[in-house]
Amino acid sequence: HPIDRAVSMFYYIRVADWEPSYKPELKDWTLEQYAQSDIVENNWMTRQLSNTLGGELTEENLSKAMEVIRRKFLVGLMSQIEPTMARAEKFFRWTFHVNPPNQEACRERLMSGGANSNKANKKEGPKEGDEAWTLLAHQNNFDLRLYSYIEQLFVEQEAFVQDLPDNFRNVDATCCKCYPQTFPPEGFDCPEPVKNGDA
Repeated sequence: HPIDRAVSMFYYIRVADWEPSYKPELKDWTLEQYAQSDIVENNWMTRQLSNTLGGELTEENLSKAMEVIRRKFLVGLMSQIEPTMARAEKFFRWTFHVNPPNQEACRERLMSGGANSNKANKKEGPKEGDEAWTLLAHQNNFDLRLYSYIEQLFVEQEAFVQDLPDNFRNVDATCCKCYPQTFPPEGFDCPEPVKNGDA
């Protein structure tokens, strides 16, 4: 969601001293101050997709961004992470090939907590109607409309995989780490374990 992204960016650039965008002076700022500053990002996604990094945005920019997403993306939603991942597995025909029980356990851990969720530093975001939310919504007015379109597209794109079975990742799954080993028909080299100290 654009507001969640903006809030996350504010808290991130205050501490990410490894980033070129690092702004230590923001440690003493409120979210409202950030939202009214010239540092806050303005409709980042719409700008990226319409190739308009500066200046005023128009309805034409939004239309272009929507068209790029419609034609070029299989969309997913963090708020719908399990259906998003299941759809990607079906769409890209991803199945397990190394050790299905371990891969399933790993997948469950990632779906429930993520590998880069940064939960320890997560801050409570503003609620719709709060001053900070309203100010950030003003800076992301096109991105909010783009996000609504993405939510609609997420529902429509279910048609891409509707004929594929649920749990597709286990269809014809093979296990090169099991005994006896099984391998996919197209051939597959079982990955070697990575040893500590190896480059």
